Amino acid sequence: MKELKIIGIIFLVGICFSYNDGDELTQEKEEKYLNQLFSEIKNLATSENCSDSTEWTFTSYGHKSCGGPIGFIAYSTNIDTDLFLKKIAEHRTAQREFNMKWGIVSACSVLYPPSGVVCENGRPFFKYY
Repeated sequence: MKELKIIGIIFLVGICFSYNDGDELTQEKEEKYLNQLFSEIKNLATSENCSDSTEWTFTSYGHKSCGGPIGFIAYSTNIDTDLFLKKIAEHRTAQREFNMKWGIVSACSVLYPPSGVVCENGRPFFKYY
């Protein structure tokens, strides 16, 4: 019986030391997630042809480490805008947390939003006044 306890203890110690948390989020894994999420956002945004600029608008995306958006993205109001804006918010929050967790620095320049969207050759472009 004593041998069985020793074998059990050795087994448990072995499990504890061999346990590898495969879900541990490294900076690279988190960055890959951010890139994947932004790729989904871009795919949604470009899923419609731009032929009528009145059916297009834009929103900011991302989060610089010193505050403010990374940029702006145009999207058609004919897509699932609730899903699109939910993904934008998810990306913004994840990027803010990523920047804080990993001590990311960025330029603190202020981005001015575009004044609207125009359609050229089926693609949306920002207009600035």
